[in-house]
Amino acid sequence: MSIAHSLKTISFAPLKHQRRFFSRTAVKIIAVVLLVILNCIGSLIVARRFVGALSQSLSGDIMLLTALGVLSVASFVRLAWRRFFPLGESPAADWAVGYGSSLALGLWALGLCYPAYNSSDWLIWLPMLVADQFWRQTFFDAGTPGLRLVVPEQEMLGEEKFEYARLRRPTNQSGSDEQIVQQLFRVRDAGGGETVYGTFRADFSAGQRTATVHVSFCPPLDHLPDIEAEALPGYEASVKVVQAFAHGTRLDVRNATCATEDCYVWIDLAARPVPTKHGS
Repeated sequence: MSIAHSLKTISFAPLKHQRRFFSRTAVKIIAVVLLVILNCIGSLIVARRFVGALSQSLSGDIMLLTALGVLSVASFVRLAWRRFFPLGESPAADWAVGYGSSLALGLWALGLCYPAYNSSDWLIWLPMLVADQFWRQTFFDAGTPGLRLVVPEQEMLGEEKFEYARLRRPTNQSGSDEQIVQQLFRVRDAGGGETVYGTFRADFSAGQRTATVHVSFCPPLDHLPDIEAEALPGYEASVKVVQAFAHGTRLDVRNATCATEDCYVWIDLAARPVPTKHGS
């Protein structure tokens, strides 16, 4: 390693870490502030409506714009949070963001529609409240840094019958400079065949747009596999399977744009042997 490269690594690595830290901190502050504002205003509207201090109803156009505005803010908070805080990193905070945004939407709907003299008001809010139930569940399920590929029913293990083979993104727990860049595990079905699942990292240098990743299967699979690979949510990259062998695969990972600095993309992979398709 050259002296210049060493100096560059020493000089810029802390700055990258600080930028990521400040970005996450800013998102956390913005999310908390927006949710507090939405819930406080919603609670105030409900309180004034119940004590009779607020009796007038909004026009249909204003009601629709208000509903869309509240829904947009709540959706922005969830999207921004999941973009910077992967699922499972902070379960309590995930719960607060997910249900806090739903609570804000419900308070605004109740405060602006009660006592429901105009059924058209509920026709505006009710579809949004119903859709929010699914959107909240998607927030809790999506963005997980692990495999999202469904395991076929014939590969389910005994009575466990798991639907997803999830693998947490590897993290450095030892505090050393070493970092895990690839982690695989194998699942055996009732017939004795094995499927390989894994999460690995594709590294990009500044100015680089395409990276090649080699993944080895040891011991080799029984047959040539069908391989599925995709970038985790939050990474704008496409993955192409260039070669697929029983002993491993080669993937080309292409970023949406050239990297402006050293970075990486996390990839999910599933390799399933298919003897009926490829032959033994």
